[in-house]
Amino acid sequence: MIRLFGHSVRMSVIVLALIEALTVYAAIFVIATLVVQSPGGPSGLTSAATIPAILTIIMMLALGIYEPDARANLATMTERLGVACVIGAGLGFGITYLIGNIWVSPLYAIACASFSYGTVAVARYTFGRFLHFVPLQRRIIVIGNPTSGESVREVARLGAGGGNVVGVIDPADANDGLLERARALDAAEIVVADRSKPLPAAALLDCKAAGMRIIDSLDFGELETGKVDLENLYPARFIFARNVGYAIWSMRSKRALDILVSGVAVLLLSPILLLAALAIRLDSPGGVFYRQTRVGLNGAPYEIVKFRSMRSDAEVAGTPQWAQQNDSRVTRVGRFLRQTRIDELPQILNILKGEMSLVGPRPERPFFVEQLEEKMPFYAERHRVKPGLTGWAQIKYRYGATEEDAREKLRYDLYYVKNFNVLLDIFILMRTVRVVLWPDGVH
Repeated sequence: MIRLFGHSVRMSVIVLALIEALTVYAAIFVIATLVVQSPGGPSGLTSAATIPAILTIIMMLALGIYEPDARANLATMTERLGVACVIGAGLGFGITYLIGNIWVSPLYAIACASFSYGTVAVARYTFGRFLHFVPLQRRIIVIGNPTSGESVREVARLGAGGGNVVGVIDPADANDGLLERARALDAAEIVVADRSKPLPAAALLDCKAAGMRIIDSLDFGELETGKVDLENLYPARFIFARNVGYAIWSMRSKRALDILVSGVAVLLLSPILLLAALAIRLDSPGGVFYRQTRVGLNGAPYEIVKFRSMRSDAEVAGTPQWAQQNDSRVTRVGRFLRQTRIDELPQILNILKGEMSLVGPRPERPFFVEQLEEKMPFYAERHRVKPGLTGWAQIKYRYGATEEDAREKLRYDLYYVKNFNVLLDIFILMRTVRVVLWPDGVH
C-alpha cells in the first residue's frame, strides 16, 4: 500500500493504471503520427497526442475504471472506458486546437477514441484471461451470518461487478484481527451485511485506512444490480444519498447537454423526421403527431409530442390501456418507428422547452400514475427529476406492459434518481445507441 492524496492505494492497482496509461498514450500517438499534419513537426505531434491522452486517463479515473467492480468485470470496464475515451478525446482535441492551433478532424478524433478504447480493452482482457493479473481479481469479505453471506454471494455472482466472496466473518469475531485476515485473503472490499449485532467500528476503520472499500449490503446490492431494493427501501436512503447530480452546477450542466444534443439532433435528423411524417401520412388515416398528457417534474402535467404509431382509434372507448410489446393497434409504419425509436424523436421539442430531459424516467400518463402511486411505495419519487427521452430503466429492462413490469422498472428509475449525474447521462445515451442498433436491446 502507498498513500496518494490521503488515501491508501494498492501498489498492484497503481501498476495496472500506469500500464493502461502508457497504452492509451501509445494508441493515440500512433494515430497522430499517421493522420495529423502538424505545423509544429514532432513537437506538434506530441502535443496532439499528449493532451487527449492525459484527459482520457483522467476520465478513466473519474469514472471508476480502477474501482473493484470495473477491474473485475470486463463489460463494466469497457462501458465506462467508452465514455472516458469519447469525453477525453473530444476535450483534448479542443484544447489542442486552442493552445497549439493544431486542427484535428472529427475522423481523427473518432479514430483515436476507438483505438485507445480497443487497446485498453484488449490489454485488460489479456491481463485477466491469460495472466491472472492480481488487481483484476475482486475479492470480498462479508461481515454477517451464513445466510446474509450467501445472499451477498448470490448478488455478487449475478451482478455486474464480477465479485467473489472469499470469506464470511461473524460481527462478534470481526474485532479480532479483521485487517490481518482481510490481507491474508487478499480482499479489497468488505460488505457489512448484518446490523443485528454491534458494528466492529474500529476494525472496519483500520481496514478503510488500509485502502479497503467498506460498503453496506444495501448499497452493495444497488451498485451490483443497478436497481434499488424496494422491499427494504426507506426515505433516509434518498435523503442521505451522496449524489452531486442535484448540485446547481450539475443541473445546469445537464440542461446544457440537453440543449446542445437536442439542437444538433434537430439539424441532423430533419430529413428522417420529414420522411417519417410522410410515411405515417401515407400508411394510415389520422394525424402525423400524437399528443398526450404526461406527468413531469414534481408531478406537473405537460403535453408530450410523438409520431403517431397506432391507429387513430386505438383508445376509442376512452379508457387508457397499457401498451403491449406486439400491440395489434400498432400500424405497419408505426412498428418500424417503434423498433428504431424514431417515434420518440418529436419529444426533442419537449426537451428544448425544458419539460423533459434527454435522460430520465419514462414519462407516464396521469391515469396510470395515480394507480401505481397507490400500489407501489416511492413511485412518486421518480418525479424528482425530469422525465427523459431515454433512461436507465429503458436500457436495463425489457418493454414494460404490465404493473409488474412497472414495478421492476421503478427499481431502476429510483436507482437513477439516487445516482444521476451528467456522466451517467452520457453513458446512458451511448448505451441507447446500442439499444437502437441491435434489436435484441430494444426496451
